[in-house]
Amino acid sequence: MIESEYIKESPRKVPICHECDLCVIGGSATGVFAAVRAARLGLSVAVVERSSLLGGMATAAQVNEWHSTWDVLGERRIIGGLTLELIERLKLRSAVEELRPILRGEFRFNSAELAGELETIAVEHSIRLFLLARCVSAKLDDGKLDAAIIEDASGRRAIRARYYIDASGDGSLLQAGGFSVSRPEHLQPVNLQALVAGVADVDAKKYWEAMKHLLTKYGYPSDNSAPWYFTYPGAPDLRNLFGTRLNGIDAADADAYTAALIEGRRLHRAYIDMLRAVLPPDVEIPSIVAWAQMLGVRQTRHAICQHRLSGQELLACTHFSDSIAQGTYPVDIHSSSGTILRYLDGREERISRSGKVTHAFWHHDAENRNRYYTIPYRSLIPVNSRNLLVAGRLLDADQDAFGAVRVMVNLNQTGEAAGTAVALACKADADVDEVSGEQLKEMLKLNGSLLM
Repeated sequence: MIESEYIKESPRKVPICHECDLCVIGGSATGVFAAVRAARLGLSVAVVERSSLLGGMATAAQVNEWHSTWDVLGERRIIGGLTLELIERLKLRSAVEELRPILRGEFRFNSAELAGELETIAVEHSIRLFLLARCVSAKLDDGKLDAAIIEDASGRRAIRARYYIDASGDGSLLQAGGFSVSRPEHLQPVNLQALVAGVADVDAKKYWEAMKHLLTKYGYPSDNSAPWYFTYPGAPDLRNLFGTRLNGIDAADADAYTAALIEGRRLHRAYIDMLRAVLPPDVEIPSIVAWAQMLGVRQTRHAICQHRLSGQELLACTHFSDSIAQGTYPVDIHSSSGTILRYLDGREERISRSGKVTHAFWHHDAENRNRYYTIPYRSLIPVNSRNLLVAGRLLDADQDAFGAVRVMVNLNQTGEAAGTAVALACKADADVDEVSGEQLKEMLKLNGSLLM
């Protein structure tokens, strides 16, 4: 860029508004779980969240389903910890539905109630919350992060901590600190969700066929499969409507994000208008009653860490010496041409944009394979990091591996592991890469985060 395309700011002093042992950037369930684990091990913790509520994709983006916590055969539970603790809290408020049989999803929850429970558990553990705040810069000292610079309604402020976890999804602290990131050539698509009234008894697939002749008129993608509805526990008359996938969107780009929000809302309204046009005149008129605050984002950037988890390792169910999380969700790759699902039992599904499903096998030796895959601690340690870990979708994984580990029940575990690792490092006054993988695994097992 030429010089005239910039402005110059004067140097300024930034007030330190808080000091603590651990600062977590990103208040998703992953980020909150990291904070809670560290707090339970005696650390003072702060969480910085850009939204007005905690929970990230599960709440602000209204992606209200957590997937299976069991092994491939459904015989042993392999995911526990704070995921199940929050599910038990939601049960007390009649805000969660258990899906049986478990196909991929196991729990469907009320996103608003989950946000409330995450806030409650944070307050119970004296975690300092900074809501509607963004990490915009960082200060380094002798190779360590010395402060995270945030901006919120009070202005530009600094949080000084001994250790940091970037659970922001897009790597805001990671990049501000000068650490390396990667961006896949083909990003998985984004969605926008909306709460809708008047569709509880609507057969989505049936009416999708009836409205296809209206797609061009309403500017709706003709090669898109029918939108799908999820129930919304505690509100039996409402459905969570998952909008069409928007491809080619870099959700870490502010302008692209804005355009996707606008287009997502337009497509939802177009869908409801088409539905109104084909429904019988004597049925309730469907109506959008609330928008998700954020896009449902599958992928933006990844940290470059000490180990990149590969699809080959994942599908071979490699068990690492420093395994800190485990799961069974299939390799799930979304693209402009459709979706590919590869299950650990050897099955493969290819779902075209038109909804046609083709079944095959990617291997034929399912009986001799393990029942779950694992994620190593090294995939959370950025190269050259001394006091910074990542958690959530920033973990280092190739496209195939990330297609499986990206779901929330898996990423929740990375938060618990990162928070526990920081506690161990803090007590030993050590760098994050000096934490013993074996000791970390034992601590996670002791606290119920790691069940196997």
